[in-house]
Amino acid sequence: MVYNIAVCVTYFFEMFIAYIFFSQIGDKKVKTLHCFVVGTVIFETGALFNLVLSNIVWFNVIYFFIINFVFSVICFKIKISRALFYSLILDIVSTALEFASIFLISILTDTKTNEYLNDITFYILDVTISKLLYLLTCLIIVRFVKKEKANFKLPIGLYFYPLAVISGLIIFWDICAKSSISNTHQIALSILSAVLFALIIILFISYQRSIEKENNLMLMQNELERVNTDKNYYSILEKQNEELMIYAHDAKKHLSAIQELNNNPEIDKYIVEMTNKLKAHSNTCHSGNHTLDVIINKYDTECKIKNINFSFDFKLANLKMVDDYDLVTVISNLLDNALEASVKSDKRYIKVKTNKVNTYDSLIITNSCDLPPDADNNELRTTKKDKKVHGLGIKSVLKTLKKYDGDLEWEYNDKSKEFITTVIFLNKR
Repeated sequence: MVYNIAVCVTYFFEMFIAYIFFSQIGDKKVKTLHCFVVGTVIFETGALFNLVLSNIVWFNVIYFFIINFVFSVICFKIKISRALFYSLILDIVSTALEFASIFLISILTDTKTNEYLNDITFYILDVTISKLLYLLTCLIIVRFVKKEKANFKLPIGLYFYPLAVISGLIIFWDICAKSSISNTHQIALSILSAVLFALIIILFISYQRSIEKENNLMLMQNELERVNTDKNYYSILEKQNEELMIYAHDAKKHLSAIQELNNNPEIDKYIVEMTNKLKAHSNTCHSGNHTLDVIINKYDTECKIKNINFSFDFKLANLKMVDDYDLVTVISNLLDNALEASVKSDKRYIKVKTNKVNTYDSLIITNSCDLPPDADNNELRTTKKDKKVHGLGIKSVLKTLKKYDGDLEWEYNDKSKEFITTVIFLNKR
């Protein structure tokens, strides 16, 4: 009975180690609590198979690979090929460390392997040491594999905690093996080993959660600063546009009056050219959504300065149901990315339009893009050096879209060198 419980607890700890590992390889598909629930079901199923087929080592090795693979695919955004590769790595590492731990304990305690397997206290010691080494190895693998991952900055000092616990347990058990201790003390020591292991797991998960919260806080602060800056800019831009439109309106009337009074063909030609230029300044966005108009006018002006052909069409939908703050967050981030890509391309164009299908409104941004985007498992990654800051734009957009039961899709056409971003909003109005 005690052995069965120990096996179930072992698989439970292995689930937490897998969570720590895969959450650094890819982003979560589901919430943390759901990850733990799904992981517990998958890994405890593995524990049951282990108890039924405990004598078939190769089967348990294969099944451990399967449960890691299933867990990673269900709970994390990882390509199938990568999930297979990393699950195989975890399987090999775990198996190797279990045998190494058995060998080490057998030497230190002068206990034969057969005797060891029948002793629950030595089993718990082996599990504690091998799984702590397993956790440590997983963290080292992640550190080398994901050097570019900004949110993984594990202090070197944290690595010494599992090492210290392993060293302490080995020394303590060696002393106990050489001086006979009662079964009660052995059980107490076994429980202490499990508790220390649990504390190490809690330490690493707590640290990881604190980093996630810190990143989310930084994301919100950056977006708040950005939106506040944009709002101030849009207010100034709106006032300037209004003054420019009034000036253009009055100037066209004056030029029209002069043209009627003029008899010189050359002056008449000059007046026509000036009138056409004024018409260009009057060609602003009038979608019926004030915030959308201001945003589009801003990027229209910026594209003219950078010699980018900018066009828009909001006849089918004007995204009126989207909050002003959210609209600025979504469109500004996406148009900034489009602007950055198109300015580096040969064709240099951006097209913005909306569409409406049933209760969903969509925003479609098409821009020239000579180089295919850097993506991992269909997830866009920033190409800028400061990934910790500049990778927040798309995350902010996705977070905002959740409020509207929306989604973001993208595709790249290698033939036309064109990048298309589609944002979908649920129109509840």
